[in-house]
Amino acid sequence: MSVLEKNKIDGIGKSRTENKLVLMIADHLDWGNELQHLTLLQDKMNAYISFIESGQVYSLYPDIESVDGFIFELRFKYKPTENCKRLLEVFRKNTQDLRIEFKVYES
Repeated sequence: MSVLEKNKIDGIGKSRTENKLVLMIADHLDWGNELQHLTLLQDKMNAYISFIESGQVYSLYPDIESVDGFIFELRFKYKPTENCKRLLEVFRKNTQDLRIEFKVYES
């Protein structure tokens, strides 16, 4: 699974160090077409947010109802661009009420 499949969770599990659920996004795309890449990433993150807001996450994982929040773990093969960093910051600000934390990793 990858950033290309917006309606699939790339990886999910409970954090070993925090009482949070981790949802992973695997991004293997280069930044040759930055606008398209940003659009795909935005669509994927919006789908993850809908997964949480709709309560679907709790129906699939009922034992996580008592988590303290969520971590979106973004794993990039290629270094994120400045525009990508700005996009992530917008998501950070707009999802605070959902208790979503963003962690970014680069290969």
